[in-house]
Amino acid sequence: MPVWLFTLYALAFASGTNDMVIAGILPDIAADLRVSVPVSGQLVTAYALAYALSAPVTALLTARLPRRTMLVGAAAVFIGAALVAAVAPVYPVVLAARVLAACAAGAALPASIAVAAGTAPPERRGRYIAVVGAGLTSSLVAGVPVGTWIGGALGWRATMVFVAGVAAVAASGIWATLPDLPGAEPRPLRARLVPLGRPAVALALVAMVPGGAGAMMCYVYVSEIAGRLSTVRGAALAPLITAVGVAGIGGSLLGGRMADRFGASRSLIVLLCGTLSAPVAMYVLGRAGGPYPIVVTGVVFAVWGLAAWGMGPVAQARLLASTDAPPTEVLALNNGTMFLGFSVAGGLGGAALGAGGALAVPATAAGCLLLTIVLFAVVFRIGRVDAHR
Repeated sequence: MPVWLFTLYALAFASGTNDMVIAGILPDIAADLRVSVPVSGQLVTAYALAYALSAPVTALLTARLPRRTMLVGAAAVFIGAALVAAVAPVYPVVLAARVLAACAAGAALPASIAVAAGTAPPERRGRYIAVVGAGLTSSLVAGVPVGTWIGGALGWRATMVFVAGVAAVAASGIWATLPDLPGAEPRPLRARLVPLGRPAVALALVAMVPGGAGAMMCYVYVSEIAGRLSTVRGAALAPLITAVGVAGIGGSLLGGRMADRFGASRSLIVLLCGTLSAPVAMYVLGRAGGPYPIVVTGVVFAVWGLAAWGMGPVAQARLLASTDAPPTEVLALNNGTMFLGFSVAGGLGGAALGAGGALAVPATAAGCLLLTIVLFAVVFRIGRVDAHR
């Protein structure tokens, strides 16, 4: 694989770290900026929503720019936003910096995936996409723990500097190694929105909202679920989260290989069912008794990480194959709906937790995933009818 592909991996790693490391330094941020922990937690929600809403817009606005220029420019904005957050004196400035960083990531990540997909040999497209996606999962294993450790040792502002440093290394590598690829040909807005007029494409994008919510809900509330199944809390969660991250890296790479070998549609259904099996197992185990050895809980969460993170490259490969629209714009829509689901996961899962306790979270996640499977079954049915016509 080309060197520049791993610079795109590094940029995705920086984005994933910036998104998820906040969870590990929330108390420090709250104390320093003199806000409550729930208020500081909105930095996570704001990032996910800003990404979801901005990704399609930034894809349209930057479509004609050369890909190397566009990616380095987005990385520069991301770096600047992280540094602003590092020196911000008050909470509103940090919140604004998070929104700006999310907009930059919303421009960069779909473009990175589109570059990987567009330059890959046809038989390796899924694997190229998976390498970029693995940057996000790797941030769970390395970026988030390292960033949290830096925050504990040097303060949360040092964590933001760390994120900016990783992004700067990625931007330098992209500038030095990425070929000078042109942007998309100019097209009117009406032509850009044509794919949304196809029911199969539009419904597939809609299906990613409950899919994203169901896939992330158990991770958002991992402390409550693990505490219910194995009485594991606090620092003891670290090995469990690491296992999830390692499984996620493997799942992302496995998903790419599955898409190349078995086809994206078939692989997507298999991985959706695998993801659904994890919250179902959590609920059944919780209702049956407990507490269980941490190994049992770890296996269930590892299955979840493997299947849930494998869905990303498969869904992206399938969407690219279903339309001839510019890939960056299509992937921006896909990533936007997925991140919208991530933002729903926190609120819906929190409501379930408050109403029914820890086991209500995997039950709700399973319901979201079941809805996604039904929606994709309809998508595949529509696709077969269109192909027959």
